[in-house]
Amino acid sequence: MAILRAEAIVLKTFDFRETSIIAGFFTKEYGKLKGILKGVRSDPKKFGSTLEPFSVNEIIFYQKRNSELHLISQCDIKDNFNNIRAGLKSVAFASYLVDLVEHLTPLEETNREVYGLVFYALKQIDCGLDPEKILRIFLVKFLKLIGFKPRLDGCIMCDGNINSQAYFSVRHGGLLCQECAAGKSDYTSVFKGTIASILHMEKNDWQEALRLELNGKVKEELNRIIQSFMEYHLQVRPKSAQVLEAIG
Repeated sequence: MAILRAEAIVLKTFDFRETSIIAGFFTKEYGKLKGILKGVRSDPKKFGSTLEPFSVNEIIFYQKRNSELHLISQCDIKDNFNNIRAGLKSVAFASYLVDLVEHLTPLEETNREVYGLVFYALKQIDCGLDPEKILRIFLVKFLKLIGFKPRLDGCIMCDGNINSQAYFSVRHGGLLCQECAAGKSDYTSVFKGTIASILHMEKNDWQEALRLELNGKVKEELNRIIQSFMEYHLQVRPKSAQVLEAIG
């Protein structure tokens, strides 16, 4: 068994037998992985971290070749993001964020860009920025990085430019031009400003995306496009989504 070290964000934890914990991590070096921390519940001081969700830790683990569950021998906190836990809203948005990473990233496939995106989003929420705005930008960039995003830079059927009214089809997974939308019913009209805003978030860095101000209608359409696309094409709706809906 190889002994490996990684920087890891805690995605989830659950108790295992009487004394142990199984944790899901997203690591900078190895992507998503699962590990068991033996004896941590009977001796909390055995590890230098309490494994709070979305905390950043340095872990050392024994990589098992014939199992997806590795043995974590050391886990030390690097950044606990305590400010996130100070409010229900920030906890809800951060929880939804890490739930999506848990659901939509493959096991043990390195993706440093996704790790950096997750870390930066959590850091911004911890620093007090609007978690709803952070999550919105994160979703747009995250879907692009994992290669599953709606087609918004042209008509998904004829590949033509959208020169007039734009229509979004959940089933087709992208925009329809006026001609291709004719005779169909599975679409909704979309402001061109909504499409421009999503493309702006995709193409620009975090600071530029954060400067973008959206009106209520654009926010509503953007959320609807992203959420409906994920639920229809990626078959993902984490339980934490219900908490977001409950708090509005």
